[in-house]
Amino acid sequence: MDSSQSGSVDSQFQDDLWTQQDSMYPSRAAVLIKWTVQVVVVVLVVTLVVVPVVVLTRIYSARVHTPADRVRCLDGECINVQVDREECEGVGCVWDPQGDAPNCFFPPASSHGYEVTTPEETTSAGVKSLRLTLKNTSAPVVKDMKEELLVEMMEYGQDMFRIKVTVPGEERYEVPVSLDLPPVTSSNTPKYNVTFSDSGSSDFTIVVTRTDTRTVIFDTSIGGLTYANQFLQVSTHLASSYLYGLGEGVHTTLKHDLRYVTWPMFARDQSPLGPGENLYGSHPMYLVVEDDGNAHAVLWLNSNAMEAETMPLPGLTLRSIGGVIDLYFFMGSSPTEALQQYTQVVGRPVLPPYWALGFHLCRYGYGSLDNLKAAVSRTRRQGIPQDVQYADIDYMDRRMDFTYDNVSYAGLPEYIREVKDKGLRFIINLDPAINAEMSEEEYPVHHRALQKDVYIKWPQELVPEENHGGGDIMLGYVWPDNRTAFPDFLRSSTKEWWKEEIIRLYDTLEFDGLWLDMNEPANFGTNENKPWNWPHDRPHWSLTCPTSTWDDPPYPVAAITAWGQGKRLSERTLCMVGLQGEERQLRHYDVHNLYGWSQTLPTLEALQEVTGKRGIVVSRSTFPSSGRWAGHWLGDNLARWPDLHTSIIGMIEFNMFGIPYVGADICGFFADTTEELCQRWMQLGAFYPYSRNHNTEGTNEHDPGLWPSVASSSRAALQVRYTLLPYLYTLHYLAHTQGLTVVRALFFEFPDDKATLDVDDQFLWGSWLMIAPVLKAREINRGVYFPAGAWYDYYTGEAVNQLVDEGVTLVVEAPRTHVPVYVRGGGVLLTQRPRSNTKLARSEPLGLVVAPDREGNATGTLYWDDGEELNPIGSGRYFTADVTYSNEIITWQVTRGSEVAEGLLLSEVRVFRVEGRPTQLLVDGQRWTTGDWHYHRDTQVLQMFDLALPATHNFTLTWTEQMDFKIPCPISYKDWSEDEPVTEVMCKERNCVWEQSNKIQCSIPPLVDYGFEFVDGKVEETQKGFKTLLRKAGSSFYGGELERLTFEVFLYSDDTLRVKFYQEGAARHEVPVELNLPTTGAKNPLYEVVLPHNPKAGDPFFFYVVRKGTGTILFNTKIGGLTFSNQFLSITSLLPSKNVYGLGENAHDNFRHDLSTGRLWPIFSRDEGPAPGEGEEMNLYGAHPYYQCVENDGLAHGVLLLNSNAMDYQLLDYPSITFRTLGGVLDLYLMLGPGPEAVVSQYTALIHRPIMPPYWALGFQLCRYGYASLQELQGAVNRTRDAGIPQDVQYGDVDYMDRRMDFTIDQDNYQGFPEYVEQMKEDGLRFIVILDPTINAELPKEEYPTHHRALEADVYIKWAAATDRSVVQENNGGDLGNVMLGYVWPDNKTAFPNFFKESTKDWWVQEITFFYNTLKFDGLWIDMNEPANFGTNENKPWNWPHDRPHWSLTCPTSTWDDPPYLPKAGSHGPSRRLSDKTLCLAAWEEPYLHYDVHNLYGWAQTEATLRAAQRLTGKRSLVVTRSTYPGSGQWAGHWLGDNRSQWPDMAHSIIGMLEFNLFGIPYVGADICGFFLNTTEELCQRWMELGAFYPYSRNHNQKDAVDQDPGLWPNTVAKSSKKALEIRYRLLPYLYTLFYYAYTQGHTVVRPLLHEFSGDRRTLGIDDQFLWGPAFMVSPVLTEGAIERDVYFPNDAWYDYYTGQPVEWPGEYVKVSAPRDQIPLHVRGGHILPTQRPALNTQLARQEPMGLLVAIGLDRRASGHLFWDDGEAINTVTNKKYSFVEFTFVQDILKVTVLKNLNEDLGELKMVDLEFLGVEKEPSQILLNQQDLFSGNYSYEKDSLRLLVSLDVDLNKDFELELKDIWYYVVDMS
Repeated sequence: MDSSQSGSVDSQFQDDLWTQQDSMYPSRAAVLIKWTVQVVVVVLVVTLVVVPVVVLTRIYSARVHTPADRVRCLDGECINVQVDREECEGVGCVWDPQGDAPNCFFPPASSHGYEVTTPEETTSAGVKSLRLTLKNTSAPVVKDMKEELLVEMMEYGQDMFRIKVTVPGEERYEVPVSLDLPPVTSSNTPKYNVTFSDSGSSDFTIVVTRTDTRTVIFDTSIGGLTYANQFLQVSTHLASSYLYGLGEGVHTTLKHDLRYVTWPMFARDQSPLGPGENLYGSHPMYLVVEDDGNAHAVLWLNSNAMEAETMPLPGLTLRSIGGVIDLYFFMGSSPTEALQQYTQVVGRPVLPPYWALGFHLCRYGYGSLDNLKAAVSRTRRQGIPQDVQYADIDYMDRRMDFTYDNVSYAGLPEYIREVKDKGLRFIINLDPAINAEMSEEEYPVHHRALQKDVYIKWPQELVPEENHGGGDIMLGYVWPDNRTAFPDFLRSSTKEWWKEEIIRLYDTLEFDGLWLDMNEPANFGTNENKPWNWPHDRPHWSLTCPTSTWDDPPYPVAAITAWGQGKRLSERTLCMVGLQGEERQLRHYDVHNLYGWSQTLPTLEALQEVTGKRGIVVSRSTFPSSGRWAGHWLGDNLARWPDLHTSIIGMIEFNMFGIPYVGADICGFFADTTEELCQRWMQLGAFYPYSRNHNTEGTNEHDPGLWPSVASSSRAALQVRYTLLPYLYTLHYLAHTQGLTVVRALFFEFPDDKATLDVDDQFLWGSWLMIAPVLKAREINRGVYFPAGAWYDYYTGEAVNQLVDEGVTLVVEAPRTHVPVYVRGGGVLLTQRPRSNTKLARSEPLGLVVAPDREGNATGTLYWDDGEELNPIGSGRYFTADVTYSNEIITWQVTRGSEVAEGLLLSEVRVFRVEGRPTQLLVDGQRWTTGDWHYHRDTQVLQMFDLALPATHNFTLTWTEQMDFKIPCPISYKDWSEDEPVTEVMCKERNCVWEQSNKIQCSIPPLVDYGFEFVDGKVEETQKGFKTLLRKAGSSFYGGELERLTFEVFLYSDDTLRVKFYQEGAARHEVPVELNLPTTGAKNPLYEVVLPHNPKAGDPFFFYVVRKGTGTILFNTKIGGLTFSNQFLSITSLLPSKNVYGLGENAHDNFRHDLSTGRLWPIFSRDEGPAPGEGEEMNLYGAHPYYQCVENDGLAHGVLLLNSNAMDYQLLDYPSITFRTLGGVLDLYLMLGPGPEAVVSQYTALIHRPIMPPYWALGFQLCRYGYASLQELQGAVNRTRDAGIPQDVQYGDVDYMDRRMDFTIDQDNYQGFPEYVEQMKEDGLRFIVILDPTINAELPKEEYPTHHRALEADVYIKWAAATDRSVVQENNGGDLGNVMLGYVWPDNKTAFPNFFKESTKDWWVQEITFFYNTLKFDGLWIDMNEPANFGTNENKPWNWPHDRPHWSLTCPTSTWDDPPYLPKAGSHGPSRRLSDKTLCLAAWEEPYLHYDVHNLYGWAQTEATLRAAQRLTGKRSLVVTRSTYPGSGQWAGHWLGDNRSQWPDMAHSIIGMLEFNLFGIPYVGADICGFFLNTTEELCQRWMELGAFYPYSRNHNQKDAVDQDPGLWPNTVAKSSKKALEIRYRLLPYLYTLFYYAYTQGHTVVRPLLHEFSGDRRTLGIDDQFLWGPAFMVSPVLTEGAIERDVYFPNDAWYDYYTGQPVEWPGEYVKVSAPRDQIPLHVRGGHILPTQRPALNTQLARQEPMGLLVAIGLDRRASGHLFWDDGEAINTVTNKKYSFVEFTFVQDILKVTVLKNLNEDLGELKMVDLEFLGVEKEPSQILLNQQDLFSGNYSYEKDSLRLLVSLDVDLNKDFELELKDIWYYVVDMS
């Protein structure tokens, strides 16, 4: 917010225009109109006048010599009128027109100026003085030229001195700014030599020479020295043409144009619209870089109106119209040193609070709190970090200080408090002008001011006759709608009053910072008819200044003449005659430039007193030393491209002025910005120290969230900023303590590089970070100048141009989305993980960016405090550390410890130019096991993550390529438990290596001593790849080692390969699972398989697989340990990251494996329920030796070990994985993605795509083991229906059977069961029944013909032929041949079908057929198929009949049941044998040993079961199996087994569900509410909410527990279940479509967040949330008693499912309300979800109208699909009997396109319910197929940005819906 009255080239023209327009437009609109006209005028004049004149002048100048050394006298540019020869010579000046030089100029020093009349004398140590007399030949340019002068030189050591020229005996005004001057003292080694006259001459000249180089840096012999009452002038030669500083003005180049350009210095309410005008502050200070790279600075401490004029000489003239000549010289020698000396004197810059370095958002023109909130919300929704929100003057009541508008801004105090809790700070605006025409009751602020006599006043003789009740107070007019008075901050009473008012205001508005505006001071309409915004209904009035020597000084400085003829010094400010000061002894004429300076300190003091914190003050008007209290913004710029460039110049200049906390209004204050301009400006503004987006009313809003492209670029750039905030904060600390610049020009670091002296479109943050923004429209690349040295791309770490030997300009790519940023070699940047604001970010670990110089060295510093303490330096509560890098060692050295850094960690490190891939990280010389790392081969960047190094401790961090990892020795679990230590004896018995001092004391011998070696080193190419021969090397662990092996690689496709170790020509077991091997071949593979270079016979063998694109090594056996014996095979590989998922089936505590524990897990199918949290590594029902690894760059790969034997796997934190298996071969398949979803797709392509479940199978399902009767089952169904809970499937568990025998029905307790099933099916309820594999083997044929038909078909698993007959006899009585009997659920011994025999499958299908004739089931549930057997190797099974002699299946000792190495799976049984709880491993499962195919039992059963179900029902049907293996998903779904009614089990179900989606079995779920134990009401309520989003949603428990069907708790569980399940049913079209993608493309249905956001490391460990597909996030409550939870929202658009409200904190954990009856659900932007109105079952629901949930993405796009078929036919995709509809939304148009309607399934469906989320504005009109839609058919919810539309459209027809005017800005979507 600021005055809109910007200066222009024709002020009179504009004034006339304002007069006309003020009567036509309201004052608010006049702001916009005024600057618009100004801009138009400027453009017209520049186009029609300036450009032609400049062109002609340049042509002329090229032909005419221009003298370079003229000191202008009364000539042209100075006063905008041309003088003639007579006027020039009349004042004694010289007239000589030549070129561009002044026509009229001062005579030389020999005739104009002063001469020395007394010799130089030393009056005290370090002080010299001499007296001067005015030459009688001096030109009488102005009157009252002083006849005598006193010159004093004061030395302040070797670097600094002062020359002060005063009038003897005359008390002249001197600047009342207190400087921090060092003691006056002469130096023995000064860097300067000063003379005041040439030898032999009395002419007074000041000549300053640099001692060591003899460079003359100041020389007034050019002449022009003038000293009059109101005109002082000094002209000097400059040491070079490299002149910088002097402000505040709009400089189009950082280096000054020396072609006679005049710059005014007079604080004025003047926007930076063009060069040549004075702006808001005054800084009469300049810096010169000398030709040899040395530098010096000069300050003329003078607060009167001044000007500076350059000369081509090179030279400079400085003029003032008052005060004294008071010159301070700062000798450097470098630019940095010169400015350090300068800020030492004027005061070191303020240390801003940490939060002030975040992004700020502001607008003059929000108009209401609602609009302000909307801007904040837009920013948050887009994931753009923001720390500060502003309230400009429109928050005030009638724009009066210390008030707020409680109508438009009602609730502002509460809102400020609310957002502060979330980390958003508030800064409010204060203007100095006080409404002076209101009663005390209306505005007590003014009356308290009167009581304290605070205002600037008129001299008594000049008080206007009519002063409107103001007495002698000088009244003006600014923003309040009455005349205003101006506080005089040079008075103590004013400062006291101002502080008191701020403190009072804080009681209402708890601001964090204050923004001082209009404090030049600005006044509207001075000396005009009326101010531009004067109320229309009041007589015209304006502040009019009487004619005086102060308002009309004899010399009209450029601050006046730049505005044209007839202007006065008081224009747009106060009259210069105003009185100020404690005794009103000061004229405003003298102290005008100090107004903002004087206001700043009391403002800061009040802020700090009331908040108790450091706070921040930002001031528009500044003066030397303002920076010690405040920052500055560069004023009311324009939304135009040149202003980007000038903002860089202004930013660099203010860093020179000692005000490093500086920035420009991002995207421009005046005028309408454009999308591209704002995008580029946000990129640049992200690197302003003071980063604020701000504009004015009447222009388009331009907060960055309004355009998708701007938001995206802003988010990216600001995340870089927030990452670098510790570095930036440290720079501000160094500025505060040492006077260093924060933003600096390149020449500050490279003063010897002449090319840098002209560079002003790039800049540095400190020494080490260079920003090169794009500053022109439509540019997508730019030239960047790189000085000599090492430079690296910040984003990639790649070295620029292979290190720059000498300065060079390179053209770099800079697409619209990218701002080029580079790191200079030699620096270490401190970083921190970015968050949404600094409150959150400061809780994150620190990081480093290490950029070595050419010698490989780098240094850096960290400063840290609590971020807002008032004076941490003074209190000592701060922390510092130095970082050095040398010889690839990072050394962290704490230089000052403090409690403020307690808990601060260093976690993320990027090191550039690391030439070799390390294998491990070392901290203080020891392997560091915390965290992870990634090496980028092509860019040579080493990236480390999650190191968790305490920042308060000293340490060294390095890395090594040494491969000294230890692989634990495989100790058999037969006679050993992990609770016992491994002894040296045990270790050596295994031929392992014993090292007691090592963490792993007993390890496998290293690669050189153990494993395999090349037979001959020859590698033979094969049709699919290559192979080589290996031979055993080293000793044996368990005997039976194979002496020869073949290693073969199969390159199947670009993304899939196979690595196999096998014994050529030998018959070893290989898994009989038919894979779908790729046939395309590897044409451009993503991988390379690498063997040792040029191997020779006897060389150790290893291989590794490399991802070509990144050089990441995915699988690396160089660690050693390769073992291949008859019954013990082992392979170990190093992994590229610790992000490992999968491997099972186990009850893992986390989805991402914890590698730090080194836990060893078994893979062996077992009747073992999940018991998470028990600390037991148990094998469960299935076997999945497959893992997925997400690499640390977000890419992913998967590895399958195709082996069906009993297995162990172990993950170590190297990271590494070891597989140990008891047989078969080592057969590895690698899938390279590159993304996680692509890996799953490739894996399921290999093992076969998952089944497409029937539509009804996606409905809710109810089951219980323990319905004692059909009536109990019916009761559960009825309760569910009566509660209105949707249900599609009812189950019969084993208690429906007769004595738990397959294919039977209990005719006592379940009489009428078949009829009930038929009846309920008519109502849409489906039935699934259970089948176990075991068959009762002890009943006669007539009683149980199933068994006898099995005997006839020879279907059973048998004892091996070589088994001792007594064993067989004991087992089966000898009547069943070699059939192996066990005991499970039937009350007799049982036999186990062998599903590897086709005859068994036929028999199984036949028995199911017979059963179907009795009971018309819809699906089958196969249980106990590990296979489970009760009591193996025990005295008796747990459920053995009490009245029978004890018996149990007992396995004789054998090499199969008792292998040499007993894996962990065997350690959990009562006899510590593999066969516990299952069959004997020696069983003959023709044609295999059960030992080899045990893990395949469930897999083998599943296909035949599905075949039977589909054949009998004629439909797709469904099979759910407990035991699974890779490939099971092509036939069946899976439930997670017999869990417990406990909270940890509910949480674990998510992990299991995610894992089985990785395993290619997406139709998965857990027993809702728990199987074992008694559930509770709350647990079941929460679990039903979660279970509603299992793909397989079934409530199931066992008979000994309480009933838990949801209808039992009608007011809680039932209501919650109905609510959650109706959401599920509404989304079934989306879920069904996800299964289509799983079925056809192998995608996951339920997926972890990391699958969509693998580049977001926060997602890598999240397993308490999950996604349905890419678009729907479920975040269940998993903690007892919780009614809210933290939900992580990755960076994207997210919407609350229930309200449609956009999520405002993407990229953050957000605390979300979760009352007992609601599960948090969110929809991801960018996606369209097909919906359907829910009903009690899918049969009814499929007849309901359809809808769309359109969640608009951050880019204003969304898309989705609907797959539709009849829901149950077999192979509808293959048979092309389905429909497929595409939905797209782009900006404002929704298109529905029917891509396929092959079965005409869509004909009956209507599209009715449309829900659009993220609609910015209510549409002005909605068109359906270009026809207007009745407004009653839609409603808009402004608060939630949700639009609901009702249609009645046939879904089988394409249609288009257009939403008119829903965005503030329409953007190009091409």
